Amino acid sequence: MKKILICSLAGLLLGACSSAPEQHLVGADRDAHGCIASAGYTWSEAQASCVRVWEEGIRLDPADAARETGAAYVVLSKDGTQAELFVPVKTRPPLLTRAFTPDGPYWADSQQAWLLKRLPQGWECWHQGRLLYTAPNPQEN
Repeated sequence: MKKILICSLAGLLLGACSSAPEQHLVGADRDAHGCIASAGYTWSEAQASCVRVWEEGIRLDPADAARETGAAYVVLSKDGTQAELFVPVKTRPPLLTRAFTPDGPYWADSQQAWLLKRLPQGWECWHQGRLLYTAPNPQEN
């Protein structure tokens, strides 16, 4: 009986000394702006809030699927004066500012490296003179 009691006590002590497995809580990965990446949120300068780009943004598909992979998304500011591109590249493009031409509005950065056009037939996104992404206008019901 004494041996069983000593073995049980030793087992309890050894079990108490082992550390609990590290827990990763979903939603515990807030960034500097409070956006929860594990829930799909990212900070948008244009909206000044956390957004899910696939919900808030306009989906742009690659113009040349053989060269580009993955969709891009455009998030517009509430007043439409700024556009933010979320593209599958390492660095995010700068915030784009709206201007107008006879063909319609466009958004560009200060170096004109990124250009987003809103045309009657849809959207075009250009980078350094090369068409990267497009989106047709949604079908009217």
